[in-house]
Amino acid sequence: MKKILSLLLVLCGTYAFAGVKAERVEALALGSLEGTGQITNPRFSPDGKEMFFELLAADGESSEVYVASVDGGVVFPPLIGAPEAAIPSKKKDVFSLGGPGDKAISEHPAWGVSTKRGQSIALAVTRKEASRGGSKINFDILYKAPGKKRFLTEHPENDSEPTFNKSGEYLVFASGRSGEGDLYAYSFYADGNPIRRLTFEESGSELYPAWSPNGKSLAFIGHLGGVDHLFLMDDAVNLADIKDEGERRSKARAMTRDLTPGSPDSSLAPSFSPDGKLIAFFVHPKNHPTRSDLYVVDIADGEPTLLAESVIPPTRDGPCWAPDSSGLFVVDESAELMNPIYFVPLNPAKEMSLLETGTQLNGDLSLRVEGERWLLLFVAQGGGEKDLEKRWRKIFVAEITK
Repeated sequence: MKKILSLLLVLCGTYAFAGVKAERVEALALGSLEGTGQITNPRFSPDGKEMFFELLAADGESSEVYVASVDGGVVFPPLIGAPEAAIPSKKKDVFSLGGPGDKAISEHPAWGVSTKRGQSIALAVTRKEASRGGSKINFDILYKAPGKKRFLTEHPENDSEPTFNKSGEYLVFASGRSGEGDLYAYSFYADGNPIRRLTFEESGSELYPAWSPNGKSLAFIGHLGGVDHLFLMDDAVNLADIKDEGERRSKARAMTRDLTPGSPDSSLAPSFSPDGKLIAFFVHPKNHPTRSDLYVVDIADGEPTLLAESVIPPTRDGPCWAPDSSGLFVVDESAELMNPIYFVPLNPAKEMSLLETGTQLNGDLSLRVEGERWLLLFVAQGGGEKDLEKRWRKIFVAEITK
């Protein structure tokens, strides 16, 4: 259905339905980083005062997380300060790799809670195995807050995909330390060992952890019977509070539900609706394994429902919800229209809206509410004719109206 609508728009010469619209679209100036690599995964911080993004260098050999200050106020677009690497690559810095010529690689950042002292952040950073004096390089989870900087994990296997719950008491991450790939919780207030394993499936791995808005339930993707399923852990906080791993193991299965039972198709990247009632996720159909479709499921008792076919998943995280839980913003995998952005309403009686952004090859959508306005943040190539506009993706922001 969406593909037919896309072609009709081109034939009729119109670029937006009545409904959700992008009123203003502007690129954010990133100073010396312009044209140095491909930018992905931009996100405003919860307090709206900072923004992070990832930069894959032009040579394709390094990836770094950058953080920039944001002065939003009433101006549009928001004013962005000079981006700085979240973790310096200096051999004298105790948080870098430490060897001559070594360069830290950082990825998969996640914003934590915002306090009067400032904003916290976690990210996966490479370093040499510190605990056993080896030379193996792996990812560990680094935590930063005003006046604080420390690694939360130290293990020869990779730790990545950090995500904070609402209160900031727990950070869940994916780790290869079990030999299969499992989810672990780090408690900032734990009595004893702060790291506690949450998933115990012996025949598969668990990835894409996503907290519910109330910070208690956890959605994730688990590999089961050769297919990736969507699971929901109804009370992950209660499970993480259990000190004894044996008791945790015995209770984990009872607390976890498969939301796509019997599905032959693989799921990925769950995302809770802001009201906490639904989970949106992407699906690779078995008969079209290279295609991604958008689905939504009611966490109480619903069946997964197809919302849109052939969409492009973001680099990180899951689908981008509207703040009022009325629908989702997606990128259409359309060569004809160079991957435009749509708003897909949950109400089947309402039509989808094509956002006129003037950009091409869009991706990595995220939304922030500032007063009465919605700000859509995304990466894209500009629609101009200059080489720099066509070669490198930049960060764009759009003001969304309904």
